Amino acid sequence: MTTRAIVQNMPHQSLLAIATLMLISLCTFSSMARADSADVVNSLPAQIPEIVTGGSWKNGNLGGVYRAVVVLSKADHKKTGLLSKANAGAPATAAKPILHERKAEVFIQWIAYENGKATSKIIKTVSIKEFNEKQLRHAFLAMDTLKDNEMTLLVTSYDENKDKDVSVSVKATTPGIYEHSKKAQ
Repeated sequence: MTTRAIVQNMPHQSLLAIATLMLISLCTFSSMARADSADVVNSLPAQIPEIVTGGSWKNGNLGGVYRAVVVLSKADHKKTGLLSKANAGAPATAAKPILHERKAEVFIQWIAYENGKATSKIIKTVSIKEFNEKQLRHAFLAMDTLKDNEMTLLVTSYDENKDKDVSVSVKATTPGIYEHSKKAQ
């Protein structure tokens, strides 16, 4: 018996029940897709205050976009020479730097997309050591992507101990490769 014959011989109530189940399944799937996206956003830790994505890169059969991420983590006071919490409100001096309970770190990622698919994967992640070694509390990102296979990232902050603005500029190319520009400071 063909599918058409089966459907023609079904009672009207059964056809209505099947159509209703199909509609409920479609609505459930659609709301699950939305919930999954919201779940992804909600799964981002609060320690990631900023993410920027843009540009395009290609390396052999792989290609994708650049992403820069700011991560806040606990400052290592032994490494940074920062003092105890009691000095947090005191003005900064060479002998008494302002305490930072946290530090901002910046990373560049190369994300690849599979042709014709919505899936992506991180190919490479690198730490921007020229900024991260400064142990600053905040980092703000600006990305410029005027050329394929090239992304310029400007990271800015404020050094409370030296009372000055700080900026670091890097240019990323193929996965894992970036150069530091000496111009920004």
